[in-house]
Amino acid sequence: MDSAISALELILRVDGMSCTRCAAVIDTMLGKTRGIKEAKTHFLTDMVQVKYLPHLITPQEILGKITELGYRPSQFQEHAEHDAEKRSLLLRLGISILLSANVMMVSHALYWGFFQELSGSAIWYLSFPQWILATPVIFYCGYPILKRAFAGLRHLQTSMDTLIAIGALSAYGYSVIQMARGSIHLYFDTASMLVSLVLLGKYIEARARHNVSAGILELYSYAGRKVRLGAGGAERWVAAETVQPGDEFSVLNSERCPLDGRVISGSAFIDASILTGESRPAKKSAGDEVLGGSMLLDGELTLSAVRTAGESALGKTIAFMQEALAKKIPAEKTADRLMRWLVPAILSLSVITAGCLLYSGAAFDTAMLRALSVMVITCPCTLGIAIPLAKVAFIRRAHEQGIIIQDPAVLEQAASLETMVLDKTGTITEGVFSLRKIVTEGLPEKEALQLAASVEARSAHFAARELVRQARNAGLMFAEVENFAELPGLGVTAMVNGQEIMIGNRKLMEARGASCSPALLDAANRYEQQGETVIFLGCDQRAQGFFVLGDAMKPSTVEAVKKLQARGIDLWLVSGDSPDTTRAVAEQAGIARFQGQALPQHKGEIIKSIQQQGRRVAMVGDGVNDAAALAQADVGIALLTGTNFALGSADIHLLSSDPLCVLDVIDLSCQALKAIRQNLFLAFIYNGLAIPLAMSGLINPLIAVTAMFASSLTVIGNTLRITRSSGRTMPIK
Repeated sequence: MDSAISALELILRVDGMSCTRCAAVIDTMLGKTRGIKEAKTHFLTDMVQVKYLPHLITPQEILGKITELGYRPSQFQEHAEHDAEKRSLLLRLGISILLSANVMMVSHALYWGFFQELSGSAIWYLSFPQWILATPVIFYCGYPILKRAFAGLRHLQTSMDTLIAIGALSAYGYSVIQMARGSIHLYFDTASMLVSLVLLGKYIEARARHNVSAGILELYSYAGRKVRLGAGGAERWVAAETVQPGDEFSVLNSERCPLDGRVISGSAFIDASILTGESRPAKKSAGDEVLGGSMLLDGELTLSAVRTAGESALGKTIAFMQEALAKKIPAEKTADRLMRWLVPAILSLSVITAGCLLYSGAAFDTAMLRALSVMVITCPCTLGIAIPLAKVAFIRRAHEQGIIIQDPAVLEQAASLETMVLDKTGTITEGVFSLRKIVTEGLPEKEALQLAASVEARSAHFAARELVRQARNAGLMFAEVENFAELPGLGVTAMVNGQEIMIGNRKLMEARGASCSPALLDAANRYEQQGETVIFLGCDQRAQGFFVLGDAMKPSTVEAVKKLQARGIDLWLVSGDSPDTTRAVAEQAGIARFQGQALPQHKGEIIKSIQQQGRRVAMVGDGVNDAAALAQADVGIALLTGTNFALGSADIHLLSSDPLCVLDVIDLSCQALKAIRQNLFLAFIYNGLAIPLAMSGLINPLIAVTAMFASSLTVIGNTLRITRSSGRTMPIK
């Protein structure tokens, strides 16, 4: 029954997560809940994606389950609750710091008891105010921490909150007992400062997380907008999800375009930087395509929808972002495994430290202080945020440069590429073909163009669009086409007026058994040796001519090739075009290795053979006939044309057709890898030094709390420092 009902997706914002273990606690609890098929919690963006069966559980019940754990979930669009959570955190932080400061001042007076004798009444008068001031700090200001800690323990899950709660309650409870006994050995100051510094760290970390993910979160605010259908008095507003391709809608000045659309009338300057990273306004008029999410700076447009909301540029970008945030890089998986046992290990180490001291005859106060220091100073917060913070920061940084990362694992891989395989058409060449000559045998040129255009009208290939354009310019009428078939890497076939028409390369002619005269082959060879693309026309088992199309090389291709080779990357050029054409283009670009007449599966086989030599390989293509190669490569990079978001096999999508952008990907990977390694080093070196110092008694709990707080700030500051370095903005074609 359940399998027959489609699962719905719910996106929630969850406030109150303090480390990646919090995300794991939520995932574990939701994963055990009946009716929930899948749950993915993204710690750095405070988002939870839930796939659920609506007949078994409702969104409100899911919200309730998360609330039981001590977190504050809300529908992603409901920013009011998020603002309330921020205000609550600031209120608790302010009260905590104010009261803790007073606890510290009173405790300093009590410390004089170590140097001079204090009467019992004096000790009471100094102890009682500390207890009064510390109690609201622990149980009001620290309430969210305590609630999450005990909710996690009910589900047999531990997190940083577990250590904080145990540490604060231990110090507070021990101090209450000591106060009742009239002792001056009180640690209300330690318990209060622990809560205060943790709250301060959470606030700073939340600000940092917001800064690194702000650009990603902003995309969601532009999704699901209403669409103004019609114009004038007939206009009406509908949900974006209900609009179908071909529906007309209008966008006014200072509004954002809700969907991808082609301009029917009007003109306007638009800003598409939220998607493409290109900040320069571009003018759009009739016939141009406008991406959903673009802002109209000046003017009004009437558009025809070209894609549904889910298939739009904005929808695809959000889908890719969600996929990237959900995936974990290898280093992050390693850190998660460490986090699973680190909290229990720290608790065990703390107990062992206290037990050894008591066994050796040390005072209970000394044992308790040592255990508390170990518990506090080794809080795994630093390790928990070291990698996720860097990952999200660089996903956002990439988006700002027009780079959409679909698989974040490439952030580690692209920095060590050894070989790069480049597609030809649309990658190192413009992909804008111009028809230069028509050569036929026994068939008028106009009839040949009419037949070819009639069939190619159903194809989206670069060359097909040029043949169709030329036929329309010549005023030719298209014939009725039946049984149209597109053969990847070969061409297209169809039946026209009872004849089988074949349009494609010579491999298609051979595969269909179409004979080709020696004179026609010699003429085709001459054009191909000049770097031109030749497309054959076959009718009824015979090649009756070919079309010569020219495709200019991109201006930045030679520069990009030289820079990639200077980095020690071995380059290959592969193409479905003829060997002669591929060779000519490779020589112009300065690429020594090339392979022509490569079918889509052959491109994947070429990459696999290079990988078998132990080399890390990247594939760069425009996505047309490159899916197998992009999937096979260690790093698949798709150079898009700005509106083609239909790709899913690439790891990285560039909203540009400039080959130089590939260098930006490599630079970004190097910087990300550097940030991750530095953060891991800082986290491990901190814990490696802190644990022995705490166990030896050289650090008291108060210093331990401060050191734990400083370690988190170090990782946050290092990530923000590296990600602030400027990158080259990618030009958008």
